[in-house]
Amino acid sequence: MAHFGLARKMVWVAVFVVFALAAWMMAGPVTQIPKEPIKWSMQVSPPEGQVKAGEKFTIQLNAKIDEGWHLYAIDQEEGGPIPTRILMPAEQNFEQAGGIESSEPKTAMDPNFNMMTHFYEEQASFVIPVQAAANAAAGKTEVKVNVSFQTCNDELCLPPKTVKLSVPLNVWR
Repeated sequence: MAHFGLARKMVWVAVFVVFALAAWMMAGPVTQIPKEPIKWSMQVSPPEGQVKAGEKFTIQLNAKIDEGWHLYAIDQEEGGPIPTRILMPAEQNFEQAGGIESSEPKTAMDPNFNMMTHFYEEQASFVIPVQAAANAAAGKTEVKVNVSFQTCNDELCLPPKTVKLSVPLNVWR
């Protein structure tokens, strides 16, 4: 009877080892997917970060895109990838003051969506016109921007993501 119990334990150990090996082998390619194939940075113009209350200035967003990946442009056809969206949160003394300008995207057939898409490779830039509130308090603060985007390579797409960016500036009156 004790011999039967040992055999049962050996079977369970063997099953565990097989499942552990299978999980490890399946996880191999997945670990090669970068967590962040898009790296974002943001600068304010004027470069000194000095903004007068009530006046306009610009923010430049830059996306550095890992090799083999692409970022979808702001304008996309319906039924395709999720376009890049740039929004300024309402709970601040700054608001978007016009249309966003972007670097020129590429246009090509996308195998992930089987349609023509607009996208960036290597890098992309977006310029946002911003107005400081006339009643903005003087002093150090930051301007915030949220970017929602989707990134893909030729074989797969990562889930859509939102990053929250901010840059310091000094408001004067």
